[in-house]
Formats: sequence, structure tokens, C-alpha cells
Amino acid sequence: MKSLAIAVVVAAAMIAATDPAQAGEKIDVPVSVSTNPQGQPVRAFGMLASARASAGVNQTIGCASSATGTTVVAACEARNAAGTYVQCTTYNAAIVAVAQSVGADSYVDFSFDGTGNCTSLYVSNGSSNAVKQP
Repeated sequence: MKSLAIAVVVAAAMIAATDPAQAGEKIDVPVSVSTNPQGQPVRAFGMLASARASAGVNQTIGCASSATGTTVVAACEARNAAGTYVQCTTYNAAIVAVAQSVGADSYVDFSFDGTGNCTSLYVSNGSSNAVKQP
């Protein structure tokens, strides 16, 4: 009986000494539009789920791709909470391939030149990405 009591006390002490259970990392990245020193938009980034869950109706971000025959094209677009809208298109096969990896809960980061050509695209599909809400 005495050894059972000691075992219970030791177990209770071990439980009390451990950190409380926590869920995994969660990141929320609202849609942002970055400008160059001249004030022209050159980059947009954010999470699809963060845009969908935003309080206002302005935020959106995403990419789409299509093909006609052997020609492939991708377009990315974003609108931040203030309503600033940007978009770019590309026929670059590498960027098109990355655009095709965008999912419902992706983080998307794209850059573009002054003529609307996509110059880079980064997509992350990780467990820390916020999950879209209705």
C-alpha cells in the first residue's frame, strides 16, 4: 500500500512538472502588397486561408494555370485589406509548375515587373499554415 502511494505521488509530480499540452504551430499571414522605392507595387504575399477568414471582403490571393495545346500560362492575383489589387501572368514553365502547387491552404508569395510579368513565385504547403474557415 505504501509503495502504491509513493508511485501515485511520483506520477503526480511528473505530470505537474511537464509542460501543458499544446497544439502545433499555426501562422496567419494576411495579404500584403509591397512596393518599390518609387511606390509601385512589385510583390504580394499572404495565405489563402487568412484571406478567406479576414473580417473584410477585400482580401484575396491565389494563382491559376491553364494550357492550350503546348502553351502553358499562369496568373497570380492578390488584393489586400485596403483594396490594392495586383496581378501578373507568366509563360515561364518553372513558374507555371510552382503555380500548379497552390492549394486551398497555401502561403503564396509572388513578385512581378512593371509590365505585369511574374518574375518569381514561392508556394508553401505546411502544417503551420492557417486552415481556411467558412
